[in-house]
Amino acid sequence: MARVFKRRRGGLPPIVTALIVIAAVATTGLVAWFMLATTSAAVKQPVLEVTDAYAVGRTLRFTVRNLGAQTVTSLQVAAITCSTGSGPSVQGCNPGTLNPGASAVCAVNWGTAPSDGSSCTAELQVTAAGATTRVLVGFRVVVP
Repeated sequence: MARVFKRRRGGLPPIVTALIVIAAVATTGLVAWFMLATTSAAVKQPVLEVTDAYAVGRTLRFTVRNLGAQTVTSLQVAAITCSTGSGPSVQGCNPGTLNPGASAVCAVNWGTAPSDGSSCTAELQVTAAGATTRVLVGFRVVVP
């Protein structure tokens, strides 16, 4: 039995070493591809932020900013509700197309205007990359 072990001086045969290296390189390539594909898909989306919600008279205006990397080809206010105020009539957003980093001002007329500090929820209909989705955004109203 001792003779068998004495004859083996190397370690692993070269073919086994080559197969292990090939498997490691292939696995590394697959992991890198998965990470790149997942990150690319996550980054190429619009990210919307609502700021500057002011009610002057019976008109509420708020700014929608595209913080993402995807162009929004259509932006509309589908519905809006506030803790105070009644009878909203959506006027629309200008401009309707938002490039990355751009902003649009949306206007809503009210029968009874929302008061200072009212919390509102707007349902925005957003079209980007050919897909239309509805997004709920919340904000508070400031009456100057």
